[in-house]
Amino acid sequence: MVKKYELSIVLPMYHPKPGWESLLKENIQLLRIEFNYAVSIEFIVVNDGNESEHVLSLFDVLQQDDNDLRFISYAQNMGKGYALRTGVAAAKAPVIITTDLDFPYELKDIKNVYTLLKSGNEIVTGKRKEEYYNATPLRRKLLSKACIALNKHLLKLPLSDAQSGLKGFNKAGKDLFLKTTINRFLVDTEFLVLANKLKLGIAVLELNLKAGIKFSSMGWKVLVAEGKNFYHIMKINKTRYSPKEVKKYAQPASAVNV
Repeated sequence: MVKKYELSIVLPMYHPKPGWESLLKENIQLLRIEFNYAVSIEFIVVNDGNESEHVLSLFDVLQQDDNDLRFISYAQNMGKGYALRTGVAAAKAPVIITTDLDFPYELKDIKNVYTLLKSGNEIVTGKRKEEYYNATPLRRKLLSKACIALNKHLLKLPLSDAQSGLKGFNKAGKDLFLKTTINRFLVDTEFLVLANKLKLGIAVLELNLKAGIKFSSMGWKVLVAEGKNFYHIMKINKTRYSPKEVKKYAQPASAVNV
């Protein structure tokens, strides 16, 4: 008998830090406690081209210990956007939340995203506080700030922080997310621009960073690629969608802050 899940959590993975497996098990258990074991949750880890024998050897061990944990793996590194679409496509639950492998935000935030989705919002996106930028290398901080400015002034996006790394959506949001094409980090911005153009109901949740979290820097090659991706997003933002396309996705709820 196939188990029915109420929530799918998708976690992309590329080069995890030592001890990632213990931290993952701990966060899964703590999240179940946060939900008071009242919600059936599946966890989908998408291994984005990491062929380390040590990492791969841990997958079977972890899955044997936890029937609600799945690993999806492919040999070539494709980028975070590709990994997220792979996990989202495989998700079985009607509600999906995406976040990072190390669960950088407080687990109550994930529960709050779920609650907002169950209350009728199509999409919930996180908004980072200033403490996030204090834990971020300069290059990554500058990129994040630049994206926020570009989202606000060029894309005219009502919710300027599109890259928080914690998002959730229902079936309509899933269908739309699978229409994204960017394979790297800016897939989140592409998704929210599409959602805004097609008038999906979006809630914005302010996030709480866990103590001790530090983010990695980004290479120049990544920054160049993201520049090209932002140009792609600008073209999407100028696209006029037919009334039929808007009607397919549009919901009466407007963007709200929580």
